[in-house]
Amino acid sequence: MMAKNVQGQVIARRLERTLLAFFLLTTLFAIVVYVVAPSIYSNILLLGTSPTDRHPFATTLFLLALIVFLIVLMVGVRRRWRWLFWLLLIAFGAMILDIPVTILQLAGALPALFPVWYNLCRMGVSLLAVLIAIWMFLIYRHYGIWTLGKQTKPPLQG
Repeated sequence: MMAKNVQGQVIARRLERTLLAFFLLTTLFAIVVYVVAPSIYSNILLLGTSPTDRHPFATTLFLLALIVFLIVLMVGVRRRWRWLFWLLLIAFGAMILDIPVTILQLAGALPALFPVWYNLCRMGVSLLAVLIAIWMFLIYRHYGIWTLGKQTKPPLQG
């Protein structure tokens, strides 16, 4: 039993580091997109693009809100919030839907809203997130949430 607990803690640290690295890279990617192609954020926010205003205030505010959100997620991963485990598992698992949509956009069957390079990067991130979701599910099945152990119901007395 002790070896399983130690192994679970090692796996928990690996999962934590993986998620923190994922969110850090996501933050860096969001900043790079803002610098290289801020029109992507303008399109997401349904703002009209202006050649004189390369970085509108709304896109800058959106980027800052996104970074704050990612920081909150990183804090939650470090503190191993139980609700966050389930939220990440569902969100990362649902990203599998982004892969066929991106393929259909690249094939021309659906309208492409973003540049090809952005769609390919987004599809790669989605694939990575789905793999993390599968890993998180396997960890949950074997060790419990954040490897803190499985919740068992106490026997009924009476």
